[in-house]
Amino acid sequence: DRPFLEWVSYQNEYLAELLREEGRGDSPLEKCWKCGEETPLYRCISGCFSSGLVCEECCRLEHLDRPLDLIEKWNGQFFDRVWLSQLGISVHFGHAFECICPHPRIVKEFTVIHTNGIHRVTGVFCNCMNKPIAGEWRQQLLRRRWFPATHLQPETAATFEVLNQFHILTLQGKVTTYDYYAGLEKLYDNLGTAKKIDRYKAFSRMIREWRALKMLKRGGRGNDADRAPGDTQPGELAIECIACPRPDENLPSGWENEPANTRFKYWLFLAEDACFRLKRRLVSSIEADPGVGTGSSYFVEDTAFREYIASCGEQNEMNTCTGLSAVDHANTKFSRGYATTGVGLAVCARHELVQKNGVVDLQKGERYCNMDYAFGSILRGIDSRITIVQSYDIACQWSKNLYERMKNLPSQVSASLSQRQIYFAIPKLHIHGHNLSCQLSFS
Repeated sequence: DRPFLEWVSYQNEYLAELLREEGRGDSPLEKCWKCGEETPLYRCISGCFSSGLVCEECCRLEHLDRPLDLIEKWNGQFFDRVWLSQLGISVHFGHAFECICPHPRIVKEFTVIHTNGIHRVTGVFCNCMNKPIAGEWRQQLLRRRWFPATHLQPETAATFEVLNQFHILTLQGKVTTYDYYAGLEKLYDNLGTAKKIDRYKAFSRMIREWRALKMLKRGGRGNDADRAPGDTQPGELAIECIACPRPDENLPSGWENEPANTRFKYWLFLAEDACFRLKRRLVSSIEADPGVGTGSSYFVEDTAFREYIASCGEQNEMNTCTGLSAVDHANTKFSRGYATTGVGLAVCARHELVQKNGVVDLQKGERYCNMDYAFGSILRGIDSRITIVQSYDIACQWSKNLYERMKNLPSQVSASLSQRQIYFAIPKLHIHGHNLSCQLSFS
């Protein structure tokens, strides 16, 4: 079976069909095949299975409830793109289908971002006595599965479909917001000859809001009648590793009495490190662009963390192990112009799930104060009876005086390590860059 090899001999036939699609095909020249009256000039290229051309009125009737389909009109030589709003189609909100609001709010150039491109429609919002039932204009959009870009007088929206599609693609394929939106612009106008509809900033804002809402929904916060989303507890929305040891959940009764030679089965292996690719430029402020739900999942609570970091001042700790001097230089070399030069985080070393409240911003290199705060934060969710093996590429230095530093952390993350059993190790990938004494002690 060689499907591609066999296809090669048919490529001329395929190419001819593609070129045929650029023209009218077998569509009649004089009468619409649906009504038999008007001249057929219009076709839909968004999934309407019929490929024949229809007249303006038939096209309009077929798309009364499909306002985001792509329509083309034959101009005698080729097809031009037309908006359905040019055919007299309006999108009504707040009333049942075919009901007309007597006192509507009309937005003639309402912009909609959809999976097949960027559209201009005529939006008709309920603004009559029925509005208390229909809801605010933003609610009227949401009830039609359109996500408003602004919440007072929206004139731009993104469909739930496009937000969900981008959310999946960025998680699976690491597609950036810029590249995805640029692709939507190309679907609308690949040559760049039409007037550009720039809603990139609005789309970026909507996807941030969409992610935050989906996280709240999946965390069960939408069904909590007693607590508002703002009352979400630290780490409540994080997904915890189901395989790592947690007493009263996945450990047998009496596990703490396991003999010393087999107790390693219930040890927790953690890995802590920094990533300097996750930078954020200094382009805004917390007041103008606050985080949404900070501290509710993987990052630490923002306000307390920033206050603590501000009190620490300059720190230059990575200088006792000569094998790490180059790392110290690299971590602090490119900090100018960045609000965040990277992130430090902890994961379970065996399964690589990020620990809840175990991620911190790095302002200038991999300073102990940042990494100490992350370590203290994750210890809040770990039973003190669990033995921890803590892996870190600079564990040889970081572990020095760690017990004292942990006591001086803010009260919500401070910890007394003397009540815990913790072993420190350096990963094999990094250990050969250390001195011999480090290799012997932390292998």
